[in-house]
Amino acid sequence: MPPNSPEQDDLAARIAAAQDRHRAKTERKPGSSSGAGYGLGMKMVLDLFGGVLVGLLFGLALDQVAGTKPWGLIVLMSLGIAAGFRMMLRTAEQQAKRNAETKIDASPAKTDEANKGHEQA
Repeated sequence: MPPNSPEQDDLAARIAAAQDRHRAKTERKPGSSSGAGYGLGMKMVLDLFGGVLVGLLFGLALDQVAGTKPWGLIVLMSLGIAAGFRMMLRTAEQQAKRNAETKIDASPAKTDEANKGHEQA
């Protein structure tokens, strides 16, 4: 086989395309960092903790003002826990939507690259 046969050129082009696709998958996106997941986790924990703390404080205050010793605390702290979980779930849903949008935005480019490879073959 001659050194620059069409089969070798086609193989070299396919290898280069595969390397480009792999590089695109593994490289970091601009604006993302290794601490992004940590920040999201901290936000979710603080959402839950904040809801519990607010429920606790308002429950204690209600018990002092109204004289309903454990019931105000129990009811408002339960509501605070529920609100904290709701905020956590909302944050998780928003992040899932962002991840899905990012994958959808990246999909057409990958599809176009794959189609170009099939058209050349």
